[in-house]
Amino acid sequence: MLHIQSILSCFRPVMNSIDNKDKCKRWIAVYLGAVSCLLVPLYMKNGYISLIYWKARAFLFLAVPAFVIAAIITASSLIFHNNADIKSLLKRPKTSHILLLMIGLWALFSTLLSTNPELSLMGTAGWSMGSLMIALLTASTFFVSRYFEFRSYMLLPVIAVNAVIILFAVFQSAGVDFFGYLSQIDPEYIFTYLSTIGQKNCFSGYLCLLLPLFWGAFISCKGRAAKLLYGGFSFLGFMGIIVAESDSFYAGIGICVPFMLLYIFRSEQHFKRAQVLLVMYGISILIVRYLPVFENKTKRYYHLSKIMLHSPVAEILIIAGVLLYLFGGKIISGKPGKYLLIAIEAGLLISIVLYAAHTAAHFNDNWGTWRGRIWRVSWEQFLKFPLRNKIIGIGPEMLITVYGELESTFGMKVVSSHCEPLQVLLTQGIIGFGLYFIYWGYIIKLFFIEKLWTKNTAVFFFPLAAYLGQSVFCSVYPVTAVLFSFLSGIYLRSSE
Repeated sequence: MLHIQSILSCFRPVMNSIDNKDKCKRWIAVYLGAVSCLLVPLYMKNGYISLIYWKARAFLFLAVPAFVIAAIITASSLIFHNNADIKSLLKRPKTSHILLLMIGLWALFSTLLSTNPELSLMGTAGWSMGSLMIALLTASTFFVSRYFEFRSYMLLPVIAVNAVIILFAVFQSAGVDFFGYLSQIDPEYIFTYLSTIGQKNCFSGYLCLLLPLFWGAFISCKGRAAKLLYGGFSFLGFMGIIVAESDSFYAGIGICVPFMLLYIFRSEQHFKRAQVLLVMYGISILIVRYLPVFENKTKRYYHLSKIMLHSPVAEILIIAGVLLYLFGGKIISGKPGKYLLIAIEAGLLISIVLYAAHTAAHFNDNWGTWRGRIWRVSWEQFLKFPLRNKIIGIGPEMLITVYGELESTFGMKVVSSHCEPLQVLLTQGIIGFGLYFIYWGYIIKLFFIEKLWTKNTAVFFFPLAAYLGQSVFCSVYPVTAVLFSFLSGIYLRSSE
């Protein structure tokens, strides 16, 4: 025993130095950011075959060692009685930290009581978002919220990587398949898979988490170089939105814009930059509409994506953007600006309510590319659950056990609810859904109690708001989950 203590004492000065400065933990947080924002989005193995599985495995393989190192550092503080670190551990935790701990532990508990804990833990019966993945992502969010120090230059590699990802999607949509990935896909679905991200709904969710951040950065940045950099990437992002051809993206933006407007109306610069973005979007629509290379793809568009591509939507956006840029800057100052903001916000709210009412009136099994049937069956199955499963769920990624009747309808196994809140309710029960609801409520509450629209840190909220709207129509994928986890951590650190 004395021999072990003497060995450990040799490491005491080193570990104390690391703990005191938190350098190692900050580097781990940066590493988790690189994994979430750069490596996982780029990673592919075997093309689109099992892409979801391999992205999840990439995160687990890369993130687990970081958490092991973090655990060793924390344990060493207790062993060597580092008073500063012990006090940090014992002080009253933040609300977000408690919620993250409960969400991660509850997912594991739900898995433990599922019919097949091994499948639920790894998520191999679904989209690889098992309880292990959920627990590690909540741990990542906690770690980032505590130790990550954001610097604007960190966005440079994110821009570089995602410029490649979006350009890849644009070229694929124009009929160029550089690596032959699309040759693996049934010709009927050849345009529904994009870049290194995967299926178009996954790409849509990814863009919801990515682009609003850079819109906010463009609106608020200073300096010519920053404007050109963020503006150029935003323009490329608009091209990505159009070729993604997913109505769920517009659902996300419908939730994001009301919050973003509060920030846009904060100053004349913000207002004018927003109009530049509007003009960029209109020009992007014209490019995709008229360039012949996109014809084979655009003729398959439907619903809102098709409406946005038709004349005169782009023309209206461009003209409105130019006029508001020239004459709107002075309007927003003083009472006229407040009245205009109230009118726009009221109009958006009324539009959302009317859309919800129209959807409810016309909802059927065919609605939303068969989402209607999936949602109907999901709710019917939940009502049939015994009380235990209503409370704790059936375990993450175990929906294959309740969607048997859908297999005959679609000719393939259905393992997702295509609605994240509904999926949480089914797989983690009323308690899991309650935690999910409280966590989102807390994120939104911070935006208002901290009056974030008056601060530049609001840009970290916009991606989360957009993802919230998009997630009503899509379930979570590993690539969107890791990005959401990281951005949530940055948001919590900047706003709590």
